[in-house]
Amino acid sequence: MSPIPLIVDTDTAGDDVFSLLLALRRPEVELLAITICNGNVPFDQQVENALYTVEMSGRSGQVPVHPGCRKPLLAEWVGAEYVHGKDGMGDSFFAKARQRADPEHAVDAIVRLASERPGELTIMAQAPLTNLAAAVALDPELPRKVAHLVIMGGGVGNITPAAEFNFYVDPEAARIVLAAGFRVTLFTWTLTLSHGVFDDARLAAIEALGTPLSRFFFQVNRKALEFERSTGVPGSTHPDSMACAAIVDPSLVLASRDCLVDVETRGELTRGYSLIDRLGTLGREPTARVVEDYDTDRFHAMLIDVLR
Repeated sequence: MSPIPLIVDTDTAGDDVFSLLLALRRPEVELLAITICNGNVPFDQQVENALYTVEMSGRSGQVPVHPGCRKPLLAEWVGAEYVHGKDGMGDSFFAKARQRADPEHAVDAIVRLASERPGELTIMAQAPLTNLAAAVALDPELPRKVAHLVIMGGGVGNITPAAEFNFYVDPEAARIVLAAGFRVTLFTWTLTLSHGVFDDARLAAIEALGTPLSRFFFQVNRKALEFERSTGVPGSTHPDSMACAAIVDPSLVLASRDCLVDVETRGELTRGYSLIDRLGTLGREPTARVVEDYDTDRFHAMLIDVLR
């Protein structure tokens, strides 16, 4: 079987890095481009983090990194440096990679690649959805050209009581993308908390590898792990890597449900809230396949293999 042509749209920090490593190092996917969206940390730092991750994967110069939308459609940018460190890499402040960013804007690259590979391309969206919303505005036929859009976003709140970070940063963009007609698979923060936490035993197995990439994992992840433990999460969360791993091996998804998914953009207390109509009570057509059960053990084994 031919590798899946893939774009990863990312706000590179924390677990985004390990999702990129999966995409860069697994033969089941052909990573065509990395596109950068506003999100976790200051924009230019996200670009540098992606370039450094490409270098750490051993593929420097082979996968272009395209800077995209530097701010949300309407809102002021909100970051998560308090989770991932000021540089998004656990306050590691790595040296700049040799590879430099591609001059083509991320939105243009998404539209171009989808047109070059109609019906073939998968997009992994692990950031706020600004780039994707702008791409739909540029090419309204984009949802019909893309074979599959995998989104990490929504579910129970982790930045406000109502909202998950990616949807909260740019809820207008999330609402546009979910209504655009893509074939969507959604991995939520709710799923992460039930199936995407690496406990002490799983982290010890990674540490025991003693490889450059396993040491890189702990260096990048140290601030996020410290933050998550301070909030009562019993380990390290890996929402983006979960979603990317399921592109590599779709059988990791054990159960899913087709649902209407919509995003609140105006609520005083609920801006960014993701409405997931599991029972169809609103009588509207489903807009996403929502993942409800997931094989954490095989996901962990896949990441171990990459870090080995």
